[in-house]
Amino acid sequence: MHAVSEPVAARRRTAGWVPLRLLAATGLALLLPQAALGQAAHEVKGAYLFKFLSYVEWPDDTLAGPHAPFVIGILGDEEVRGALQEIVQGRQAQGHPVEVRRLKNGDAPDGLHMLYAGRDSMQELARYAGRRGLLLVGDSDNGLARGAMINLVLAENRVRFEIAPEAAERAGLHISSRMLALAQFVKPGAS
Repeated sequence: MHAVSEPVAARRRTAGWVPLRLLAATGLALLLPQAALGQAAHEVKGAYLFKFLSYVEWPDDTLAGPHAPFVIGILGDEEVRGALQEIVQGRQAQGHPVEVRRLKNGDAPDGLHMLYAGRDSMQELARYAGRRGLLLVGDSDNGLARGAMINLVLAENRVRFEIAPEAAERAGLHISSRMLALAQFVKPGAS
């Protein structure tokens, strides 16, 4: 393994350099059968969570100041939390640093901008539906029905996502049309 000088490491962090391991995991997730996907899926999910920050607009009063961090709470999936923690280290989203917090069922989402609930914690999302400025991300086959605004799903042996933009709008969030175009499914709004 080669040592990387601090200036090179700093350039990589600020220039949007993605760790080679993450790129490999993302590429493998597109090619591996479902059984093997589980080994890389948590890194792909962590990468998605970080990228979602760049494609969502929060209400103006959501961040405490120009240097306040985006805070992502992770509920019930330690592998995704660990992968995301590694991804956000030294990086920013929309000019803000990013923090990752471990939550337990029943914890209040105070100070969070995004809450990710793993498969075993999906029941918690309904408690926070409509909370202003809080993006709810689920990981379940029926996550949108259970309160998620964005839901991670496995489709064709790939981690994909689906979106309920109307639920996000009710919380004061706006999801970019670019992100909507990449979604596996976009839940239609009530007419």
